[in-house]
Amino acid sequence: MESSPSPAPGPQPGQLIGGRYRLEQRLSEGPQGQLWRAADQLAGDAPVALRQLGAAQADLQRQYRALWPRLQGVLHPQVPRFGELIEQPGEGGPALWLPREWQEGRCYAELLQERAERQLVFGAGEVVLLLRRLLPPLAALHSQRICHGDLCPANLLRRERDGLPVLLDIGPGGVTPGYAPPERARGEDPQPWMDLHALGVLALVLLSGESPAQLLDPSDLAWCWPAALDGLPELRAALERLLSADPGQRFASASAALQAFQALPMPETTGPVARADRTVALAPSPSPELPRVAVGTPVSPARRRQERQVLKEEAAEGRLIPVVVALVAALLLGTGLAWLVLNRGRVTNPTASPTLQLPSSLPPAEVDQRQQLLNRLRALQIERGWFLKLVDASLLAQYPERGGRLPSDSLDDAPLRKVWNELAEDWLSRVEQLPLELRTRLGGFSAGDWRRRQGALVAKGLSPQVVEQLVSGSAQNLLPGRSGNDIPAEPFRQLWYAAAEQALAKVSIEAIQARMGQTNVVSASVPAAGARVFPIRLPASSRLVLGVNGSPLMQMSVFGADGQVLEARGPLRVVSLPAVNRSPVQLLITNEGLAPALLTLSLRADPVVPGAPRQLPPSSDPLLPPGSAPAGSAQGLN
Repeated sequence: MESSPSPAPGPQPGQLIGGRYRLEQRLSEGPQGQLWRAADQLAGDAPVALRQLGAAQADLQRQYRALWPRLQGVLHPQVPRFGELIEQPGEGGPALWLPREWQEGRCYAELLQERAERQLVFGAGEVVLLLRRLLPPLAALHSQRICHGDLCPANLLRRERDGLPVLLDIGPGGVTPGYAPPERARGEDPQPWMDLHALGVLALVLLSGESPAQLLDPSDLAWCWPAALDGLPELRAALERLLSADPGQRFASASAALQAFQALPMPETTGPVARADRTVALAPSPSPELPRVAVGTPVSPARRRQERQVLKEEAAEGRLIPVVVALVAALLLGTGLAWLVLNRGRVTNPTASPTLQLPSSLPPAEVDQRQQLLNRLRALQIERGWFLKLVDASLLAQYPERGGRLPSDSLDDAPLRKVWNELAEDWLSRVEQLPLELRTRLGGFSAGDWRRRQGALVAKGLSPQVVEQLVSGSAQNLLPGRSGNDIPAEPFRQLWYAAAEQALAKVSIEAIQARMGQTNVVSASVPAAGARVFPIRLPASSRLVLGVNGSPLMQMSVFGADGQVLEARGPLRVVSLPAVNRSPVQLLITNEGLAPALLTLSLRADPVVPGAPRQLPPSSDPLLPPGSAPAGSAQGLN
């Protein structure tokens, strides 16, 4: 009789774990066990991530058992939720399964590799924005006495649905070489400052495209600073504090680091940039005679003539045209449609519909790049016509002497097409930050939408100036470099409308009546990336004294009933206002964190006394409840 084959060792696809999770695909295997994608049969086959720790990893099992209740207690949108531990018989002994919420997206190691293949790296603005988004979930972990332990590009995912970074593989296990400080390599237990150190290394890697080993001088263990930080001394100083070996120079906490990075000016370019070690930014082939020019920098006519001459010389030497002729002939029928859609001729008005031309001889790399852009626009559900007008208008604003002429597919216009592609990447990185419901409306927002939204808030007692300030911060992230509250022209106006919708959708309004000589204490929650407005009505012939206490990620400003700024935007604090002619006084609180935050507001109306001080020192604050910390010092939920 023929013997039946023995079962394959280890878990297999289709196997049921804990009577609930059906294994579908093994994703990886390493020091932290096997990682599987599974389907949750109790949740409509929703995808989950399952990590298996075998019997040989008994010590790691013990560490995770101790850590798991605290991991389950972390409630932050950028930290996956964790299910119940599952113990199941396995080969050689019991195996421990760690279930966590599935996150759809791509890890930053993949993004780095993809950009390296195109000679691109992360821009300074892109890195600042990433750090601002990573520090709140790190603060949430540290508040539960949890260290990530291995923060690196492979353990950081950019979530597909909203573009936010998500922390993966939290807890004990292996450490990626180069990201941990020497103390961790010597066997010291993980500490919060080590996560901040890894965050600093991550920033240098993203800015330079180099590995940690290439960035660290082995002779003195000093970091080599990427050229992208030239001209950005404030950003470099903040990164130096993340990486400092001196405990006295480091940030005291993730929240303190976030405050510092929130205070940095946002660089104008928030998308990919060319690697700093490339000598040519605009020509298809590197040329030592032509130094790199940053995107957005005004380019002189002499410079452009020089670029065209370099291209022509390279073509004459046989380094460009033979490749184009040989490959375009093969690809024209299959991929020419992309340039048919994207290539335009003269456009005197960037908001008008672009004029399409038949495809001509383009390098296949350019054709493929434009096809990839079309695919990304389709995946993000961004209206293609509006986006192309946006990039066109940006290019023409940078080159006004062209009189509205967009680049053709000729060899002479190759440098301009390169600029157009870089601008498209830059804008796409900003637009993809918007939630899906706003991205799909770009190109369709109208002035009527804005007037209705503004009118609804004004009807609730807010002045137009308060509404504009609510919008300005959100608009600055999408339209950096703008000053003032004026609504820009189309097609940029669509981004301003989207920023307004995003900012005003998260505004809560709570009216308060101040009483003469009596302290009123109000507690409230401010939503993540949202705001709360308190219209405060005062008795006649009185002035307002108020103190606000809460998370350091919140900011406050005070406006009169006529919209006049009484207290400029700044940290939560105690203020004593002079007498106002009419009420309500409007207190605006914004939460710049990515989790809800609590605040305590104490206020009182005092009779007007000539010569009374305008502002009280926090140490003598008569408003805060007994035992409260000075305004702005208490930690919220961030």
